[in-house]
Amino acid sequence: MVRDRGTVADEQLAAARCAGLSDGQIVEVIAHVALNVFTNYLATAARVDIDWPLVRHAD
Repeated sequence: MVRDRGTVADEQLAAARCAGLSDGQIVEVIAHVALNVFTNYLATAARVDIDWPLVRHAD
């Protein structure tokens, strides 16, 4: 969703429903993604100090 700037394919929605998520739960997931993006943007703009151990992802 983030990579595709909010675009969600019909197949992705169908897979979520097939996994047992209701429409309300799907909306909640989307809202959480949007909140996390907003929080990250705000923290970056405000230059918030990271006060937890940095995690590096291995490729």
